[in-house]
Amino acid sequence: MIIDAHMHLAESSGFSAETYGKYGMSFPEKTTDVDFLVESYRRAGVEKAVAMGQAMRRIFDTSFGEEYVMECYHKYPDFFIPFCSVEAVDKGGRFNKKDFEYLKQAVLENGCRGVLMAPPFSHYHSNVNAAYPFYEFADEQGIVVQFHHSAQIGKAILAPAEYTSLYDLNEIVLDFPNLRINVEHLGYPWAEQLFTQMATDENLYTDLAMCYDREVSTVWNLVLAKEYGVIGQVMFATDFVACNFDCFGADPYDDVMRWVEYVTKKINAICKASGWPLFTGKEIDGIMYQNAARLHRIQV
Repeated sequence: MIIDAHMHLAESSGFSAETYGKYGMSFPEKTTDVDFLVESYRRAGVEKAVAMGQAMRRIFDTSFGEEYVMECYHKYPDFFIPFCSVEAVDKGGRFNKKDFEYLKQAVLENGCRGVLMAPPFSHYHSNVNAAYPFYEFADEQGIVVQFHHSAQIGKAILAPAEYTSLYDLNEIVLDFPNLRINVEHLGYPWAEQLFTQMATDENLYTDLAMCYDREVSTVWNLVLAKEYGVIGQVMFATDFVACNFDCFGADPYDDVMRWVEYVTKKINAICKASGWPLFTGKEIDGIMYQNAARLHRIQV
């Protein structure tokens, strides 16, 4: 079994061509057919996928496609685990009441099981006062908060490093010890700092999305996770956005299979060649599905 702990259902109309053009950034100009996407993922062995848009209205006038996430979920409720996405701060730098009301509706009425927040993309600190009502609600409802809390490779304007500090995250973890959190991308490039926080908080997880092409450094980070005793809080994820966009080719099956084989076969080959500790079958199964099942309360 495979659970994708982090992917996006992007609709091309959810992006602002004018804004993206101004910053010299590309975006998916064609929405990937959801039937083709699900068929490709299932061929690769993925049985569940945590799916979301990504609210970036404050700076980039885009949502990736919030309504599309629910549309796809209603079509494939046995495959997608829907998340909404919000920004805690509005364009005026104030508490985003509109998004807070949207979060409540998405969870209480529409069945969303988590929320994505990407403060670096929205140019605010995750520990600002305006964000705390969002965390309080998530904590009360028992839903997962997923953070993009990592530096950006590529256009630095997307996620300035000022807003990626894990010290901000530490404050949230201290104030909400029961809040279930996933920090994407191994908290790149501060994986070891993230692991030290994970070691003191069993509710804090991370995923491997966008880490597979850094083959050796990613394996070393997994070795560190094992050393810190948090390998059971690391999850497989694809970060899919659209076919023929970013790291994805024409058929997601090819990309997902390459990353599956990396985790299930290649990391131990690299460990053996480097003289590093090998990963057990149980640890590999944990990465591929068991850890995500625990975090997202999926019966397997």
